[in-house]
Amino acid sequence: MTRNYYFLANALPELQIGVPPDLDFRSFIVLAKNNLWDVDYEEIRILREYYDIQNIRSFWREEEISDRGNYDENALEEALLTQEGFPPFVYDFLDRYDDVEERLYNFPALVAGYFQYYLPRTSGFLHDYLTFEREWRLVFTGFRAKKLGRDLMKELQFEDPNDDLVAQIIAQKDAKNYEPPDRYADLKVLFEEHGDAPMELHQALCDYRFQKIDSLLGVDIFTINRIVGYMAQLIIVEKWLELDRKKGEQIVESIVKEAS
Repeated sequence: MTRNYYFLANALPELQIGVPPDLDFRSFIVLAKNNLWDVDYEEIRILREYYDIQNIRSFWREEEISDRGNYDENALEEALLTQEGFPPFVYDFLDRYDDVEERLYNFPALVAGYFQYYLPRTSGFLHDYLTFEREWRLVFTGFRAKKLGRDLMKELQFEDPNDDLVAQIIAQKDAKNYEPPDRYADLKVLFEEHGDAPMELHQALCDYRFQKIDSLLGVDIFTINRIVGYMAQLIIVEKWLELDRKKGEQIVESIVKEAS
């Protein structure tokens, strides 16, 4: 059954890259919790769990964690200690790597595990969006590996080599340049134009992802798809505004590490 959320959808102000949003992330979550059915809020929870995974790394590094995840720092620590609150792939990772340094070095495996776990368990817009987020990062890894002379096999060591896109990238490991699938030809243009300017590249990637969400949603206005898409776009807008030049370079590098 598809539910329409007319009040919530109409209450969400327009978003634009480079412009501070009228509704911040915390306020959005309050609105979502107060207006969504539990079965639909689960899609919000799943997407927020990606940021819980990122927060696990921040926790191990003793850095401040983001409020975009489901857990605050105390709840996150408890979930890790009690091994309750995350899917099995998280605790399998913790059992495999005991040392914090090992966990940080192999952190891309945890990110890969998130997509491998949830892609078969989602549908509709959320599934399409997670697929896109995983794939563009892999394509981006292919570009960066060629540009920096990195070993593609090592960069993709935590991915399934039988996956069509991963196999497409690995097949070009000895080529001078990486040619992405046709559906990501526009990403190649973006990388060629901004590949030497990390700040510009990350801003361009933000805009690219923002526009892609619009195309995935189409004319879907009042359903949970629109609400989840709005959240994804809101995070992109906020992250764009948080950038400075140093962070731009760090974020571009982290994208590659998360996709490898």
